[in-house]
Amino acid sequence: MKRKIAAILAADVAGYSRLVAEAEEETLARLAAYREVFDDFVKRYGGRIFNTAGDSVMCEFDSAVEAVRAAIDIQEALRTRNLDLPPNRRLQFRIGITIGDVVERGGDLLGDGVNIAARLENLAEPGGICISRSVHEAVANKISVPFRDIGQREVKNIPHPVHAFVVAWPTDERRLRDGGGRWAGAVSERNGSRRRLALGLGAGAAAALLAVMGGAYVALREAAPRGAVEQPGRLGDISAEPSEAELAGRPAERPPNPAEAAAFAALSRQDGLVPDPKTAPELYHNARLLEARGDPVQARRTYHALAMLGGEHLDPHLRYAALLRVQDGRAGAREVYSELMREKPTRVAALVHALQFEGAERREKVAAFASLHPDVAPAHYLLAEEHGEDRIGGAQTLHDRRIEFEALSAFLTAEKDGRLASYFLDQSVLAAWLDKARRRHAALQSFFQNTPIEPAATFIRSNAAWMVSLTLPEAATTISYRVGEEGEFKPTGHLHTIDPRTGKAAPNPGFELPPEQRRTTLYVRYADAAGRGVGPFALSFDPRQALVAQQKDVLERMPGAWIAFGREGSQLVYFTHLVGYRCAIAKAFLGLDGGPLNIELPLPPCDERDPYAVPPQATPYLTVPRSTESVSVQLTYADGAQSDVHTFRR
Repeated sequence: MKRKIAAILAADVAGYSRLVAEAEEETLARLAAYREVFDDFVKRYGGRIFNTAGDSVMCEFDSAVEAVRAAIDIQEALRTRNLDLPPNRRLQFRIGITIGDVVERGGDLLGDGVNIAARLENLAEPGGICISRSVHEAVANKISVPFRDIGQREVKNIPHPVHAFVVAWPTDERRLRDGGGRWAGAVSERNGSRRRLALGLGAGAAAALLAVMGGAYVALREAAPRGAVEQPGRLGDISAEPSEAELAGRPAERPPNPAEAAAFAALSRQDGLVPDPKTAPELYHNARLLEARGDPVQARRTYHALAMLGGEHLDPHLRYAALLRVQDGRAGAREVYSELMREKPTRVAALVHALQFEGAERREKVAAFASLHPDVAPAHYLLAEEHGEDRIGGAQTLHDRRIEFEALSAFLTAEKDGRLASYFLDQSVLAAWLDKARRRHAALQSFFQNTPIEPAATFIRSNAAWMVSLTLPEAATTISYRVGEEGEFKPTGHLHTIDPRTGKAAPNPGFELPPEQRRTTLYVRYADAAGRGVGPFALSFDPRQALVAQQKDVLERMPGAWIAFGREGSQLVYFTHLVGYRCAIAKAFLGLDGGPLNIELPLPPCDERDPYAVPPQATPYLTVPRSTESVSVQLTYADGAQSDVHTFRR
């Protein structure tokens, strides 16, 4: 058994027995679909599922931060799926997370960490997350979501109280209360007809915002990306980024002021709120302090006021968007940033808007932004993140690695040129980005310097055909080839095995060429794990060189088969093995009993049409004196290299 410290995430479905009793098949089908989402986020954040039973799931993470991030994304994604269902049919997970000492046995985990996580899960509301104090201390300054302290709790079978915190977000049936006791939250009506996004704003501002949202959205760009144009009467994914022409006709963005970072650093050392905040450092300080105090309503209002200053500081926008996602989900965050782009368009707001999409769509939007605004240096880091192994997971392709490496190179160059610091009020955020960027850039640089990034081939000649065996630099879903400069590419087909890297049938890595195939160029292409076409790559095929290389490899790996003595008392020494692999040998010399290598073995010429056959006229043995106790052999290969001297005893 192995003992270790780990972050444990426990989850189960609230009211699962009732759901199954009321509609068994529907509930089981929905659980299977929701588990796919759940499992995907666990894997994406580096966790592993070590135990399941019915509707419960137990997961292990190396990092408490990644465990909480996974939990937030799980609940956010499943909450969106539940919106179209009546409240009594919603399938909602409760999640508990702690850091604790565990014992690993046969892949399963046991111990206090597992037990406390399960008890915290029971304290969470449906669709909610409950964490221990140790987790809260680990994530408080790293994850921009509000937590509510629920104090010490007595829990079953745990001898001491557990100090717990919950993520302070509203559900569809429950709203957060502000200090005055009125309900405040993101109100979403069915069919998306209208959403109250002005959380915590004054009455006039809220009314104005709702009036704007009551009408039809219009496309902000002529060539808006897929799904970017908002249809009248619908709330959805809008491309809030204005065109270059629109930006040119609007007030100029407030340029970053390096002194503001110093002002924020000074404020961050204070504990109290700044009365009547007006500057970006003052507003950011207050917003973060309000978050830490568990007041998301006032924090949201303060972040919005900061965004309306129109500055180009990125880190406040990232925290604001994280708070919006917790309260309203990604769709709500997109809507808020769409409106923000109408009221106070800045490039960093457009960049953060792009981050509120998911998966491939988010990658496409971040890449488009980085291409359109290469001078916004933080965009390169965010683009690298989109293609990094943490986000892509085990399916990171060479294409992803190249984009990540190039984006990190651009980001680090901007740092050397002094073009980064002004985008961050909190310089510790930039320091963390730079630390990760340098480590990842160095790892990728080493990878590209030391790892083959193109396909390679080995050629094996039998009497019937040439077998071409391909080695690819990454996981593939299909492989095809062409012989020569013309003709169609032929698929190699698939094996009857699943490649765990892709989850799909493994492509056949080999194909045949006829035995009489002449010197030519082979072209190979493949589809990577993402289904993206790669290649074609040119591979030279020279039958003579390939035959020499193959036979030389066999001779070098099996020197013990070169020579065989005849039966006891015999004067014959056989070298049949050397005759069979003679196409790789230019000359072979033999010496007796440690003497000079002065006897040349009579090897017949190579016959490339039938290379392994022993010709009828060949004599694959020689006669030595009966007193000979040992013979030594050295080969000179057809490529000019010489073998070691190998000695064979009677």
